[in-house]
Amino acid sequence: MIKKIFTVYDEKSEAYLQPFFLDTIGQASRAMTDCCNDLNHQFNRHTADYSLFQLGEYDDQTATINYNKKSLGSLLEYKTNIQAENMEETTK
Repeated sequence: MIKKIFTVYDEKSEAYLQPFFLDTIGQASRAMTDCCNDLNHQFNRHTADYSLFQLGEYDDQTATINYNKKSLGSLLEYKTNIQAENMEETTK
């Protein structure tokens, strides 16, 4: 099976976080959205410091990696206004 390889770049640390593997870019996008909107996650607290990258693909049948790094955007793009909407509702 072919798995896509992703990582997050931390601008303040000037380093990439440990890579992770998922089937699709959509799954990675959903995972980042969940992290960025979790009040207890570091991606939520410092969203502007991080960017998501796809590094390539891994074939678990042949143990080959096809490297093709591309940016999938700043994690700011994955943060939603759900928190702001929830705060507005509680103040009404």
